[in-house]
Amino acid sequence: LEDSDNVGKYSFASIQAAPCFVSSFPKVLPIKSTNMKCLIPCAIDQDPFFILTRNICDRLKRPKPSLLHTRFLPALKGPGYKMSSSAEENGVVLLSDSDDAIRKKLKSAFSGGRGTLEDLKLHGPDIDSDVAFQYIKFFEPSDEAVASLEQQYRSGTLHSGQIKEKAAEVLIENIFKPWRARRAQITDEDVKAIMAERDILRVGQPS
Repeated sequence: LEDSDNVGKYSFASIQAAPCFVSSFPKVLPIKSTNMKCLIPCAIDQDPFFILTRNICDRLKRPKPSLLHTRFLPALKGPGYKMSSSAEENGVVLLSDSDDAIRKKLKSAFSGGRGTLEDLKLHGPDIDSDVAFQYIKFFEPSDEAVASLEQQYRSGTLHSGQIKEKAAEVLIENIFKPWRARRAQITDEDVKAIMAERDILRVGQPS
């Protein structure tokens, strides 16, 4: 921290820590006990805040939160960048994107392929840095399909352009189409029920 930092930077750690404790949600979790434990799924960049939280739990006499670290989804720009709506300049795929927009964006994804098809067949692709193939690994539900595509890509049977086309279809079929269908069924009453303050432990209420 520096003297020129915004005051929000000083308070952010406590804002991150507060949801770790059941007492932060008196209307949602109206229980007298303070011993309910918390499991937090987060990426590794959030880890320092929860390490700090765990370090003060003994003094607060509260149970320490547990963490479930998730992997970053790489931005289209490459594996060194995480996909985030706060950094759209790195290349993001948005839920509001059309199918054509998704296909167009995937064409610009950072590739692990080689300069020529001959080089690809000789040396194979850099699978770990190939953004489109990483999306296939994340979102293709069939392990057999992923393994088959990897074998074809490594052998040069498929080139990076075809992998990008496949990645776009995997996203559209497995993420976007199901999400759009579910979203279309949401009513104003559903939104009100979901956003309403309520005891989520009571049986029969929406969760």
